[in-house]
Amino acid sequence: MVGAASNAGGEMLRMMTMHPETELAYVADGFSAGSKLVDIHPAVQTFYDPETVLLSDSDEDLDKILDGSDVLFLAVDPGKVFPIAEKALAKGVKVIDFGADIRFRDSKTWEEWYKVECKYPQMCKDAVYSIPEIWRDQTKGKSLISNPGCYPTASALALFPFVEKGLIEKDSIIVNAVSGSTGAGRRPDFLKMHMVHDGNFRAYGVAGGHRHTPEIEQSVQMIGGEYSKIVFQPHLAPMPRGILVTIYANLKNPITDEEIYQMYLDKYKDEPFVIPHKAGDWPNTKWTVGTNFCHLMGAYEKRTQRLVMASAIDNIGKGAAGQAIQNMNIIFGLPETTGILVPPMFP
Repeated sequence: MVGAASNAGGEMLRMMTMHPETELAYVADGFSAGSKLVDIHPAVQTFYDPETVLLSDSDEDLDKILDGSDVLFLAVDPGKVFPIAEKALAKGVKVIDFGADIRFRDSKTWEEWYKVECKYPQMCKDAVYSIPEIWRDQTKGKSLISNPGCYPTASALALFPFVEKGLIEKDSIIVNAVSGSTGAGRRPDFLKMHMVHDGNFRAYGVAGGHRHTPEIEQSVQMIGGEYSKIVFQPHLAPMPRGILVTIYANLKNPITDEEIYQMYLDKYKDEPFVIPHKAGDWPNTKWTVGTNFCHLMGAYEKRTQRLVMASAIDNIGKGAAGQAIQNMNIIFGLPETTGILVPPMFP
């Protein structure tokens, strides 16, 4: 893995200790090269060789990594994925990217939001954007996988049954979201300091300023076939991990809570990682910590004729590492639950 010092990288290494079909080949990181893996992620020190050192992202080290790997996980800065992925694919190594470089089918959208020129527009078109419960059939046997963002994953899973059937009014979706601090990464920042974050709750990326906005819009379009503008407003909560999205949307016709629950059951009855709940049993982030699960619930507000949905995941689990492992299992023909069907951490 390149980007192994990240929160998502550490979580993937933790979860992979339970995977019976994998073996760690190399870890690398552009910022923590030369450090021992167990110093960066002490929680995994009894599961990996204590002398394992993080390589750099230099061409020389990348060649070494690719020559000894079957699949490469990437968690690197915007713009850095393309040349690495190109080299990996040329050597027959499958690539699963945690970042946003290949999430957009239209590279112009990525350039607009990330302010980096895309020199590989065909790679964006070729990559498979994979929330398995929605797009697994497109993922099987492929070599270049875009692992979706945490907010878009939670949002798309909640919206999927209703957007697919065309029940929601165009441009009416509002996604009000809350994330734990691990979503902000490990690099130092004043706003991440304990004295600022603890006991605090704040909005960020206000008024359409968050980069996951176009990704959620793309997901809605990919599901329903029609582009729709959404309102997306994230918040940072004083908790280490977890995401809760509450989604509001206008419906074309009235619906009952029982029908909403049945739609979720029908769509996800065979999905081991998606758990629907009846109206009133609102999902909690603690139900998901350390797992690849998504808990869903929906209800109908008669007064305004709005559908209200709630979706809870672990932002570095189903929102990153867990889903990446699930995607890896798919592309190698393994059962999707291999290594990641585990209960949540407690308390």
